[in-house]
Amino acid sequence: MSPAVCAAIAALALLAACAQPGTPVGDVAPGLGAPIAPGGAQDWDGFPVDQKPRPIIVTGGGLAEISGFNSGDGKLAFMTGRIELAAPLPETPATVTADLPDGRFAFPALRPDEAFALVRGQGEPANAPDASPAPIRITTITLGSAEFGTDRGRLRLPAWLFDGPDFIEPVAWPALAKEAFWRYGEPNDAVTIGPDQLSREGRRIRYAVPGQSNCPSQPVMRYRVEVTETAATVVLTTVGEVVSTPAPAAKDQPCLAIGVAAVPYDVDLSEPLGNRVVIAATDGARN
Repeated sequence: MSPAVCAAIAALALLAACAQPGTPVGDVAPGLGAPIAPGGAQDWDGFPVDQKPRPIIVTGGGLAEISGFNSGDGKLAFMTGRIELAAPLPETPATVTADLPDGRFAFPALRPDEAFALVRGQGEPANAPDASPAPIRITTITLGSAEFGTDRGRLRLPAWLFDGPDFIEPVAWPALAKEAFWRYGEPNDAVTIGPDQLSREGRRIRYAVPGQSNCPSQPVMRYRVEVTETAATVVLTTVGEVVSTPAPAAKDQPCLAIGVAAVPYDVDLSEPLGNRVVIAATDGARN
């Protein structure tokens, strides 16, 4: 399940736990900053659905793939941008080739020094403690490949791989030039819809809504998904309805913080999804 869907479910579950009857809960383009309003599509209507290759949308906007660190100091150094390049820069090929959902394409390559600057830019120096650890060292840079989360599922793309003693696995950054992406490295609210979530004709999406908690002090909820379609987007708004509230004797009973499994929910579209972008929205809990 995509991070966006998980976040929407988590938010709805939290709202549902607090809701009471009658209480509403209510080429490279500029980035998206604010969360979308229920049923809105912001300025995604400018997305070029007819362009081939379709621009790559990395869900969430974060382009660095990081597996973890071998030490706490190494993690802190990375998070605060204290990264030392202790390896020679390899030569940059003119192009790299990527297998995308709509075919195989060659793209101009991103230089490794540009990729390193972008990786280092993931850190936030302002968050560094007074006693900062030694910089984390990158001792090898190679051109390889890595999987990245996109709105059409996990894609293996050419990548610059940055490795060193404090990394569990190399940090990967796409080796494709910025022009291959939409909203390069900037936050977005696109949802991952992989091939296994889409019907053969493209008119039905296997989505998910929150399941019902067994906690006696929480209301019983029912969820549905409302669909808003445009030429460039499909907005899926999850709406929670309060079916019943806890009995007076159960309202103050404590609940264990146990996650509630999501429930599959099929969403039917008026037209095949095609190259449109799927966006998740939540509309709180309704009485």
